[in-house]
Amino acid sequence: MDAICVLYCTDVWQFDRIEMIDIDLWDDLIHPTPKQQECIVATDRYRFVLYGGAAGGGKSYLLRWWCLRQLLKRYQETEIKGLTVGLFSVDYPTLQDRQISKIEREFPSWLGKTQRTEKEGLCFFVKEDYGGGRIALRNLQDPNSYKSSEFCDIAVEELTENRRDVFEDLVLFRLRTPGISRPCFLGATNPTGIGLQWVKAMWPDRKFPKELQHIKHEFKFIPALLSDNPYLDATYRQGLEGLPEKKRKALLDGDWTIPEGQYFINFEESERKVKHAIVMQIVQPWWSTWIGQDWGYKHASPVYWHAHGFVSPAQAKLLGRDWDEPRKCVFTFREHIANLSDNGISETELGQQIQSLNGSQKLKAWILSSDAFGKKSSQHTPAELLKKGASTFPEPVEANMDPGSRVPGWRFMYSLIHSDTWFISDMCPEAISAIPALEYDSDKGGEDILKTDHLYDDVGDCLRYGLQDMLGTVKVPKEVRRAELASTIISPGETPTAESMAELAMAMRRFEAKERKNPKRRARWSVR
Repeated sequence: MDAICVLYCTDVWQFDRIEMIDIDLWDDLIHPTPKQQECIVATDRYRFVLYGGAAGGGKSYLLRWWCLRQLLKRYQETEIKGLTVGLFSVDYPTLQDRQISKIEREFPSWLGKTQRTEKEGLCFFVKEDYGGGRIALRNLQDPNSYKSSEFCDIAVEELTENRRDVFEDLVLFRLRTPGISRPCFLGATNPTGIGLQWVKAMWPDRKFPKELQHIKHEFKFIPALLSDNPYLDATYRQGLEGLPEKKRKALLDGDWTIPEGQYFINFEESERKVKHAIVMQIVQPWWSTWIGQDWGYKHASPVYWHAHGFVSPAQAKLLGRDWDEPRKCVFTFREHIANLSDNGISETELGQQIQSLNGSQKLKAWILSSDAFGKKSSQHTPAELLKKGASTFPEPVEANMDPGSRVPGWRFMYSLIHSDTWFISDMCPEAISAIPALEYDSDKGGEDILKTDHLYDDVGDCLRYGLQDMLGTVKVPKEVRRAELASTIISPGETPTAESMAELAMAMRRFEAKERKNPKRRARWSVR
């Protein structure tokens, strides 16, 4: 067995053959379902193929075997050795769970092996006898790290979890290799995620931006349904049937229909809204509490109170969750909407109202929109007048309102919803109404939110300032993180027992060991 030869019949629907060892690549190795086979064949006709829709369609399986098939196919056609196919997942844990561990079990050892080298990184290396190519196993946590890379073919898992610029920079720019005339892209995804709008536009809807009109004939969408996978049992379907309506339609029915223009398509009121009494039962006195405010005179000036801290598994049951370990969550638990012009009140009076609503709650920060710090008609800025009314509050901090801060802020809010770590009290009705009403700005690629004169625009901005500026960028000292961990085991004021002290000692040892292993980890917020 000195070489492997892959024959391609004139009819592209015929199976590929590994002739030298009498193994059929399709029947003996890949075992594709008819829908998976249709998708693989489509990549011989089109350069940009998407396999997507319902959960359970065998997307991850398809991608890794397609990558291997492409290496063998390219070598047979060109005799070019050492080609590279890229297989990308959204992050490393996903890559490990869905691809690396499966490749090590499924790919035959006589074809190659998975290993990490200093030069190539983590790859599945095909043996030299069969072309010496490699499947580069990569994650998209930092897409910029691949700016100098080239791939003869690229596969991306859960494409809708990525922004459009990831597709543009990675696929349209990096999909190239000397000697390969038609490099191909294969994406696989469910109709969920932050990139749903742009993926839906280019594949199911075939609505292409101006710059892609010249290659729109190279795009092909292969819809996938649960029924396309004969290997799934009834329990898988039953699990999907128990999801909330939007998720059920997307993951069970493969429904790409979304409310026109809705930005936070992952927002389910029943999942986010929590009775105020339950919020107050979970939020502890030692948690960090702060307010975010969007100042306005002619338009609304909303104020929101937020708190964040560890939610124990027992507390999580109050939220309808079944968690095995504490999670750090943020709760938006109070709102106040004022309109200075319509209500005929001053900034000082508004400050007094906010301070009265706050009561004796100790605030860690007051994040205020930057326009409140500019000089207005009086000798004092709105920020100074607000502070005069709320004299016991900390000094207001100017919110980050730079042009480049909007999209990261919206995405941060999206990630909090997606990770199930943001909850909103039913005492914040405007927030609950505003979030699903925010629409993406199609003129900006669907990544920013459309600016309007509606109240929900002000509410959305206020929530963004308060969450992103406090949780998304601030660093927290090691001592504070240690104290936060300790409070999950022994609450302040609680009399420690021998058992709780032993548990605390073990937790501190694990904490210190983790700090030594990850000395640069200093982020306040960790989205689980």
